Amino acid sequence: MVFDRLTRPRRPAVEATPVDVLIRAADAGDTYLSWRWLDDVAMPYAHRLDTLRLEAALSVLDRSIITPIDAESPEDAVIRAMRTGAFADVRAERALAEMLTESVLPSQLRKQIGDRMRRGTPIRVRLTPSPRLARVPWELLCVGKRQRLIEIAQIVYDPPSSVHVERSCMPRNWEQVRDLPALFVIDPKLPARARAHGLTRTLDPGAEAAFKAMVDKHIAQGRALRRDKIVPVGGSVFRESLGKALRETPRSRFFYLGHVSSRPDEPGSAALHLSDTASSFGLMEPLRRIGENGEPAPAHADDHRPLGALDLLLGTLGSRQAKGKAGHEIWPMPSRVAIIACEGGADYRSVETFGLVIAIVNSGAELVTTTRWTLPTDHAFQVAVPNMPKDVRPTSTLATTVDAAHSGADPIGVLQRWQCRQLERWQQSGGLEVTPLVWASLTHTVAPERTAMGERRSPGLDRSV
Repeated sequence: MVFDRLTRPRRPAVEATPVDVLIRAADAGDTYLSWRWLDDVAMPYAHRLDTLRLEAALSVLDRSIITPIDAESPEDAVIRAMRTGAFADVRAERALAEMLTESVLPSQLRKQIGDRMRRGTPIRVRLTPSPRLARVPWELLCVGKRQRLIEIAQIVYDPPSSVHVERSCMPRNWEQVRDLPALFVIDPKLPARARAHGLTRTLDPGAEAAFKAMVDKHIAQGRALRRDKIVPVGGSVFRESLGKALRETPRSRFFYLGHVSSRPDEPGSAALHLSDTASSFGLMEPLRRIGENGEPAPAHADDHRPLGALDLLLGTLGSRQAKGKAGHEIWPMPSRVAIIACEGGADYRSVETFGLVIAIVNSGAELVTTTRWTLPTDHAFQVAVPNMPKDVRPTSTLATTVDAAHSGADPIGVLQRWQCRQLERWQQSGGLEVTPLVWASLTHTVAPERTAMGERRSPGLDRSV
């Protein structure tokens, strides 16, 4: 591997503007990678990835995350990932990182990164992955024997250019909205029939108390409303009440912690799970119970209806109402959104890139932080490591860290530095409480306003007006 003797560059007294490298991936039989440095825009590069090597690395990755394999149950998938997966052992994780590096990061690109790193040039990787590469933790890729990509570069996702065309609502600049209240939806109460689909509470009593304290702190600092229309932790939250809270009170950001589901082969199927039943209008099919014969039971009015990406995009335009409204009119999104849930960023796993992230961007968000794979619950850590202290809650810590970062001026930089500290702790201790299964799951989709040359638009402009 190249750059074995590279040392960490000395941080300059004044931070320089980072140089962007745009990386685009496409699956067309094989997987192709193209990239272009914005300090050398006249020189594009392209590389065909070795399919056999890539499939071998992705197979190890699949066995290391919480996604059921074959006939595996969700519970067995958690146990397998946390006890025998690569993210349960330091040496196995390093071996996986090296496999992924050799599979997805061409040597020419690694050399270019190293050259700029030696010059002390800050780097930002702007990535649009293909479905095959959507769950690759680029932060863990190796740059030499001692460093990972997260230690020398910020890594963000670029939504496809088509997302910026006819975007329904432009994001507002953070400086304009930072003093507005945030909106929190944390572990919302689900309909009773949702339990049949494994949708139970995500927080134990200790974690619930910690999140209530977090929200109370924001209220005391004037960053959240004491008399908000939504009970922020563990309350019933319906799509209608969420829409009212977003429309009637201008917000700086939106923070969601709960369940998300999706089907990668069906763009737009990604959905938040709130308190709605089948009686609420929506474009997602209600979740029906499965009978003893394995077939869906007859529809019931109390079946749970998720709030899907198609809802956030199309709203009630398909309803029988006299005048339907588009999704961004019903659920306008603030500048920053965090979705800490089960693979909230599944958009990039579909050939047609569309899911919750893209729908939220279309509705006004500039930054969407979410996760690229399913996270273990805090309770799962207690089961996997019985002697782990009860107050150690890795997934809750991830969520509260994202919340704190989204409150400040440089959320991506703050989270990058936190991930570097977690990486150092992981390499030193190998403790499961700092496993990359949690902190390496984060992704940031960044979508600032873009306009065609000669066109001027105002932040927050609603194109439907």
